[in-house]
Amino acid sequence: MNLPPYLAWLDNQTLWLTMLAGSVGAVWALSEIIGEFRAETGRALRTSGAWLLVIVNFGAAALIFLLAINLAPAARNWLSALFIGLAWPTVFRNVTLKLAQPLGETKDAETAAIRLEQVYANVQKLALQLINSVLTRQRARLLAETLRFDLEEIVNYTRRMIAISPQQQKPDDKLTWIDSLLERDIDDDAKKTYLVALVMNDFTRGALDDFIKEHKNRRA
Repeated sequence: MNLPPYLAWLDNQTLWLTMLAGSVGAVWALSEIIGEFRAETGRALRTSGAWLLVIVNFGAAALIFLLAINLAPAARNWLSALFIGLAWPTVFRNVTLKLAQPLGETKDAETAAIRLEQVYANVQKLALQLINSVLTRQRARLLAETLRFDLEEIVNYTRRMIAISPQQQKPDDKLTWIDSLLERDIDDDAKKTYLVALVMNDFTRGALDDFIKEHKNRRA
């Protein structure tokens, strides 16, 4: 391929293979975020924690691919890049870097070592905490707005959402739970908080936005 000098890097096959391995690795991060936050995935992906997790996954898979093709040049192909991108978490979970080995070591002697699995687990935990913090603050602001409405209005809306949901997951259990919640000896704001959490967790934040708009219009 004849490219201008300033576009010569586009003809670098190693670059594209590395990008492929990294991109497949980044999909692992996306799957972790989806599995953890489900309906909140869209908002989660707009946080710094999500980008941290995606970049770490991308970088780790790309780095492992570069190490692999340096140790085994024959691995410089699309299939290997794809496989390494898919398999890199397995590498991290099974590699320990020993920094020191005591002389005359006994069975129970401890060695100075870095477990890559633990390193990644710490990064993952930090990223998920950052995401959770942002989403919780956003939900708290929405809760504060909802608390201005009457408990009866929130209860009725929650019951309607459960009744008309196309994906029925034990609706009777949820309705029974609402009845038991209303009988608990706690203040109305606490009851509202539990109901708002149920609506947001089962029907997304958009359902609560609809409730607020609907009742604001009624009052207007």
